[in-house]
Amino acid sequence: MNKCVKNRNDDVVFRLFMFLALLSVLFSSASLRQSSGQAFAVESPQTVTKDAVVLSVENHYQNLTDLTARVTQKNFLKSLNKTQSFEGTLAIKKPGRLRLDYTNSQTIVIDGAMAWFYSKKSEQAVRRTFSDFEHANIPVAFLLGASSIRDDFDAVRPDEKSPGTLELLPKKKGAIMKKLRLQTDEAGRITGMTIFDKSGNTTDITFTDIREGVGLEDSLFLFKVPKGTEVIEQ
Repeated sequence: MNKCVKNRNDDVVFRLFMFLALLSVLFSSASLRQSSGQAFAVESPQTVTKDAVVLSVENHYQNLTDLTARVTQKNFLKSLNKTQSFEGTLAIKKPGRLRLDYTNSQTIVIDGAMAWFYSKKSEQAVRRTFSDFEHANIPVAFLLGASSIRDDFDAVRPDEKSPGTLELLPKKKGAIMKKLRLQTDEAGRITGMTIFDKSGNTTDITFTDIREGVGLEDSLFLFKVPKGTEVIEQ
């Protein structure tokens, strides 16, 4: 594989990891842990505890089966001092299924066991299994919905005046993320996130037009390789 193609693939892989982090938060199985946390009251932020915000996020998503959203994403690459901007549409469905269609003709599809990275421009599709992510020291149990936020992250509040903002610090050594900052509303819905990696890169993601419980078909998460596409196994 030539250097140019490899760089494109690495960029797609990087963004997949970022959205796997999203998947881990939105579809952590909070139903495995019963809790009494409710939505927090925005009119009295000084009384809202950090733990109450964490519980509100878990409770919001515990019975949610699927969602769709529009995504605006900005990747800051420290080594190049450059920011890349992307837009796309996101679909998530339990258990562990995700589809992300970027407007630049790149697509990421996860069917629960296999991940596909497809670029229409390069006519290439990279296929990876979830065992790859296990070896990458990502909190796989969390990604696949086998635990909750509190099992894999320490939560802190960076600004007491913003009760809906959380920073999640991975407990597992060697995790790809340094920290994950979440913006949530009073119902525990995630409206934005910033991902910080250990190389100084950041990814800012904003979600709009969020629709929950829409009844997505399983077929949406089955990737069909377009004719003439080179398939690369990784």
